[in-house]
Amino acid sequence: MTAFTQSWTDTFSSVYANESLAKLSWFNASPGLELIKRVIDGTLTPGQRLIDLGSGPGVDAVFLSVQGLDVTGVDLSPDAVAQATRWAELAGADAEFIQGDVLDVPLPDSSADVVTDSFVFHNMRDDARSRYADEVHRLLKPGGLFLLNSFSDKMVAGTGPRRITSEEILTTFTADRFECVALYVYRNVPTRSKPDQLHWFGEFRAR
Repeated sequence: MTAFTQSWTDTFSSVYANESLAKLSWFNASPGLELIKRVIDGTLTPGQRLIDLGSGPGVDAVFLSVQGLDVTGVDLSPDAVAQATRWAELAGADAEFIQGDVLDVPLPDSSADVVTDSFVFHNMRDDARSRYADEVHRLLKPGGLFLLNSFSDKMVAGTGPRRITSEEILTTFTADRFECVALYVYRNVPTRSKPDQLHWFGEFRAR
């Protein structure tokens, strides 16, 4: 099983090699606002082991590494891994980036205090969602934290990823394995192509 449609895989297999980051519609050079808040409020703390799924050019992962977390970013695109590694080197951060499938992450069971989803879920095939939840749960230690960012159905229609409902999230990360601590819509940093960014942020604990 593959996590994404073939057209999505074809696009992301080359986009990081062929385009500057500033030209990518989803890139704004800022770490996630809700992740910044979790650092400020002490949810994310130095020394925690964190796996960032779909790490892309590494903005979130490098930020969290600079904050003292032990971070590994995972991305399917080798060019994204290369971009993120350069970003980490520039920042003097210890974040590690590896190529891998988010449905079969090459890391041990129960190896993370925190798993983050950097806008992966809304790109995923419907039939891959259950497998993805399995993999997130496998990676987390009992009581570990899963932080999800996703496009929401509150956004206006348009190009790009699907708009996701709360029901879709809650029926994937089910209550038998994940305690939903919080799930809400927030306004994110605008991009040139999508100025009205209304995204889901979910906070879950592995049971």
